[in-house]
Amino acid sequence: MNSLQAAGHLKHLMHLLPPSTESNALAEAAPDPSVLRLPNDADAPAALSAHLQQHGLQAGDLARIELAFPKFTDGRAYSQAVALRRRAGFNGTLRATGQVLVDQLLQMQRCGFSEAQLAAGQDLGLGQRLLGGFPGFYQGDAQQPLTHFRRVGQSVGQHVSQRIGQRVGQLGRAVSLHAKPSRDFDALVASAQATLLAAARSGVAVTQASSLGAEDVVIRHLIESLQLPIPSFVLDTGMLHQETLDLLDLTQARAKTQGFSPVAVVHPNAQAVRDFVATSGPEPMRQSVALRKACCQIRKVEPLQRALQGFGAWITGLRREQADSRAAIATVEPADPSAAADSVAARTKYNPLADWRWGDVWHYIRLHQVHYNALHDDFFPSIGCAPCTRAISLGEDLRAGRWWWENEAGLKECGLHVQATTEASPS
Repeated sequence: MNSLQAAGHLKHLMHLLPPSTESNALAEAAPDPSVLRLPNDADAPAALSAHLQQHGLQAGDLARIELAFPKFTDGRAYSQAVALRRRAGFNGTLRATGQVLVDQLLQMQRCGFSEAQLAAGQDLGLGQRLLGGFPGFYQGDAQQPLTHFRRVGQSVGQHVSQRIGQRVGQLGRAVSLHAKPSRDFDALVASAQATLLAAARSGVAVTQASSLGAEDVVIRHLIESLQLPIPSFVLDTGMLHQETLDLLDLTQARAKTQGFSPVAVVHPNAQAVRDFVATSGPEPMRQSVALRKACCQIRKVEPLQRALQGFGAWITGLRREQADSRAAIATVEPADPSAAADSVAARTKYNPLADWRWGDVWHYIRLHQVHYNALHDDFFPSIGCAPCTRAISLGEDLRAGRWWWENEAGLKECGLHVQATTEASPS
C-alpha cells in the first residue's frame, strides 16, 4: 500500500503498466466484449451504454474501459474519464493508453483513471515513485471534486461559504501562484474605478455580465466598494461546473446577508435546449465546430440578448492579455449606431480590466480576500461550461482549456459579443 492509499483520499488508485505486455498483445489479437476501447472523440457514456446493450452485459461485466491519448496535447480522454465516472457512474477499471507520459499520471489519476499503459521510452519506476511520493492527494478527483483541505473543513450545518471551503482568510493555491502585482497596480485599480464610475454616470442603465471567473469577482467587488447601482447577471447554461454553481450560491447568500442586490440568473430557452439535444445529442460540441457554436448560440448568446434587454450598456471582464483575439480591445467600446436596436452591438461595452495582467487580478483578490471559483485552484484560468473547459498545463495559453479539441489556429471564442474583428465572452 503506498502513501496515497494509506491516506485514503482517492477511490481509484493508479496502477502502471510498462509500454507493452503480453496480455495487451493477446487482447489486441482476440477482441473481448468485456474490454471496451473508445476513440477519444466518442461520447463515452453513450458508447458505454450502447456496448452493454449490444452484448447483453452489465457494467460490472466489463474487465476495463480503455481511453486513448494519441498525443500529449490531446486531452479529450481526460473529459471522457470524468464523464464515465460522474455521469455514467462507472466504477470499474479505466485504462489510459497511447502516448501516456509520466508527467500526465497525477492528472489522469485525478480524472478517475485507475490504470495507465506508459508510452515507449517512459520510465516505469519513475512513474511509480511519482505516484507514491505524496503523503496525501490534496487535489480533487473525478469521484471527489473537493480538495482534501476543503473536505477536512466541511461539516453539517456550516454556512454555504464554508461548504465550498472559501472562507475569508483561507485563499487557495491560485492566489499563492499568481498574485504578482504590476508596478502600476495602484494606477490600474484607479483606472478601473474611473471606468466603472463613468459607466454608472453615463445616463443609461448598465449591468455586469459575469461568468463568476476571477476577473468578474474583482469587478463585482469594485462595484460594491464604490456603492454603484450596477446589477450583475450570470448565464446558467445548464452545463456549468458544480464549483461555479457553488460560487453562485455563495454569492447569493452573501448578497442577502450584506444587503447587496442578488445576481440575476438567466437560463436558456428550455424547449430550444430539449429540441437541440433531441436532434444532436447531449454533448454535440465535439462533433463539429458548427454544432459547438449552435450549442453556444442556444445556451449563451440568445440568453445574453435577453439579459441585456432594458440596458444601454454592460460591463465585462475582458483583458487584452487573455488571448490574441482580445489584444486590441478598448476600455470603452461605443455602441454601434448602425446596429439593430435589440442587438448586443447597439450597447456600449465597458472593459475596466482591459489593461490588467493576470497577476494584478490575483493580487487584488488577495488584498481584499475576495471569494473565487474553486476551479482556479486546479489550474482553470478560464472557466466556461463543464464539457468545454479543462485545466491547462504549464506554458499553455490562458484560454487553451477552452474547446481544446478544435483547430488551434481558430479563435477560442463562443460568440457572446460580436466585434468587428472577433467574438468574445464576458471573461
